[in-house]
Amino acid sequence: MHRIAVNYDALFSFVVFAEHLNFTRAARALRLSQPALHVQVKRLGEAVGAPLYRREGRALALTPAGARLAAFGRETQERGARALAEARGEAEHAPVILASGQGAFLYLLGPALRRFPKGRWPLSLLTLPAEEALAHVRDARAHLAVVGLRAPPATEGLEALPLAVVGQRVLVPASHRLARRRSVSGRDLAGEPLIVAPRGSVHRAAVEAALAEAGVSPQVAVEAPGWELMLQFARAGLGLAVVNALCTPPRGTRAVPFVGVPPITYWLASRGAGGEGARRLHALIVETTATTPSARVDRDDLRARPAGSR
Repeated sequence: MHRIAVNYDALFSFVVFAEHLNFTRAARALRLSQPALHVQVKRLGEAVGAPLYRREGRALALTPAGARLAAFGRETQERGARALAEARGEAEHAPVILASGQGAFLYLLGPALRRFPKGRWPLSLLTLPAEEALAHVRDARAHLAVVGLRAPPATEGLEALPLAVVGQRVLVPASHRLARRRSVSGRDLAGEPLIVAPRGSVHRAAVEAALAEAGVSPQVAVEAPGWELMLQFARAGLGLAVVNALCTPPRGTRAVPFVGVPPITYWLASRGAGGEGARRLHALIVETTATTPSARVDRDDLRARPAGSR
């Protein structure tokens, strides 16, 4: 079996280069000469047997092999720091990094974040779209990610655990004709002014597909990025909003189940590695989301939904 000797100085220099994707800035950060850094990166590529970066116009980008090597380097640095702390008899205090969307932070993850022992492990929270959050975990820039997707994450190298199945609700004023309905469909929204997510988003596409299936043209009143803005605009009476069922309806509104849009599953993604702090947060997220009321309700909704009515 062929064994490759790892030059850790070169590996850790490559991690810095991967952060900057610029030899001049990376060499300055490392206090190395630019030619010396070039040599280190070139020899690493030769050891790996594949180029680690490529040129895209005037910019540099990591190749898949380079991205994997950078992730390995970051993980190795973190493991080394933990081992050194353990050898010194010191407690681990490295930050735990969690990436997720604004809605999950506001409505799903609060109980876990409140109970997490932040005095021992500081929390670093990154608000990112789902694909970027998963990429941060894949690249060892974050320990965990919680993302809402309609299918399991396909990002290579990640372990994904389903947390909660969450449906969609139509947010209407308490006095609206639909407020007393047990559920609404796309046909019920014909002619109604709607508050929707920006075009190109997964949520917008799902809502438009449900309306199209019902033969309804959407009457867009407001485009708003993020659940909070959609909730506040609905409260202000600018239109009806289709929102995630985890959202808390503002006073004076009612959230009615929307049967035309398929539910979203929230997934907890990790690399399967990490220190005690990351493992503790992982366990807390699993424990607290298992008791999320809206997730339980929507599982019941799914079981009750007739076959084929996705």
